[in-house]
Amino acid sequence: MKKMIFSLFILSILLMMSSCSAAPSYDIVTTMYPQYDFAKQIVGDKMTIHQIIPPGAEVHEYEATSQDMVTIKEAKLFIYTSTSIDTWIKDPSTIGGTNTIVMNLSKHYTPVDYPYAMNLSADEIAANAIHFWTDPANAVQLIQAIVEQIVLIDPANELYYRQNALDYINQINALSQEMMDYFTSPTYLGSTIYFAGHNALGSLASRYGLFIVPLFEEFKPDADLTSSELITFTNEVKDAGTHYLFIEDLALPKAANTIKDQLALDGYNLTLLKLYAFENVSTTDFEGHVTYLELLQRDFDQLKLALATT
Repeated sequence: MKKMIFSLFILSILLMMSSCSAAPSYDIVTTMYPQYDFAKQIVGDKMTIHQIIPPGAEVHEYEATSQDMVTIKEAKLFIYTSTSIDTWIKDPSTIGGTNTIVMNLSKHYTPVDYPYAMNLSADEIAANAIHFWTDPANAVQLIQAIVEQIVLIDPANELYYRQNALDYINQINALSQEMMDYFTSPTYLGSTIYFAGHNALGSLASRYGLFIVPLFEEFKPDADLTSSELITFTNEVKDAGTHYLFIEDLALPKAANTIKDQLALDGYNLTLLKLYAFENVSTTDFEGHVTYLELLQRDFDQLKLALATT
C-alpha cells in the first residue's frame, strides 16, 4: 500500500513537471497591453510575444499562475508595468530565468511637464503617476526604452527594430499634436469631463489641458461605492450641465447606469461613452490586433463628440 501511495505521489510530481515544461515559450512576455502593443509594433513577426493577463481581464486583480511564472522564466525579455499595478510581483529580482531581461516599465520614463498650468491635487498627481502610460508623451519614451532592450536580445535586426519604433513614435506624436491643437483651442481649453470609474485617465487629460472628474480616485468595484458617493457624483454631473458620462472600457457600467437612470427620472438625458485607459483590451479587440494608437484615436473621437455638444 505504501509503495502504491509513493508511486502515485511520484507520478503526480512527474505530471506536474511535464505540464510545466509543456508550457509554450515566447521571446517577449508582458503583463499588460501597452507594453505588449509597443513591443509588437517594434518586432513585427521577427519575435513571439505573449501577454500573460488575458484579454478582457481586470489588471488590478490579476494573480500570476504557476504556468505564467514558467513562461516568464523562459522568456528573453519580460516587461511588467510596476509593482503598484502588478502587485503579485513581490521581488522583481526573483522573476525570470538566468538569461531573462526583466524590465520595470515605470522606471523608463521621465515625466514631461504639462504645457498648461494644472492645479492637480496630491491624489490626482499620484493617480497620474500610477497610470503613466495613458500620457502619449510617456508612451513615446516607453517605446524608446523597449526598443533598446529588444536590440540587446536580437542585435542582428537592430535597424529593422529601430525603424519600426521610430515609425510608431512618429504616428503617436502626430495624433498627439492633433489632439493638442484641438483641446487647447480657446473653445475647449480647460474643459471638464466626468468619468464613472477610477482615476486612470488623469494623465491623458492633463496632457491636453482637460480636467477629469472620476467617480473615485482608486480602483474599487461598484459594490464598494457608498450611496453618498453616488449621489454626490450624480449631482455634480447634473450641475455641470453635461449630457455625456464616460465609462471604463471593460468594466460593466453598473454605477453609470444607476446615475443615468436616476437623472432620467428628472427628465435629464445622459449618454454613456467609453474611454480607453489602455490597461487591457477586449478579446475582440485583441484578436483584431487593435493598437495603442487606434485606442488613442477612439478616445479623441469620443472626447470631441462630448465636448462639441456640451
